[in-house]
Amino acid sequence: PAGEKAHIETTTRGVPFDIPALGFMAHMHVRGTAFTYELIHKNGDSEILLDIPRYDFNWQLRYELKEPKILPKGSSVKVTGVFDNSENNKANPDPKKTVKWGDQTVDEMLIGYVEYFVPIEEGDKIATVE
Repeated sequence: PAGEKAHIETTTRGVPFDIPALGFMAHMHVRGTAFTYELIHKNGDSEILLDIPRYDFNWQLRYELKEPKILPKGSSVKVTGVFDNSENNKANPDPKKTVKWGDQTVDEMLIGYVEYFVPIEEGDKIATVE
């Protein structure tokens, strides 16, 4: 919303199989100020996977884990973004405008990429180019 200093948006996706996560990349545009990845276990317990309290559009990073983190099948990943659409945000192109999803930097996005791999089981065939 126009003029909103701390607007929160979330999205949650189920984990369809055990995912060995390698890293995360948070993506918002110039109104984004904070970003969190949270793992919600089947029993309702939750744990923070990544907390970016001072998100900056000009400093988008891939956050790589030292060791793969298994996101268990049946759990879910919740992504939360905080947006500052007020005049206090010096990067905000128009604090009087209600902002919607869009590809342009003057629009907004909330995308939480999860980088992972799928282990190859013994006996699986790998396609090769000859």
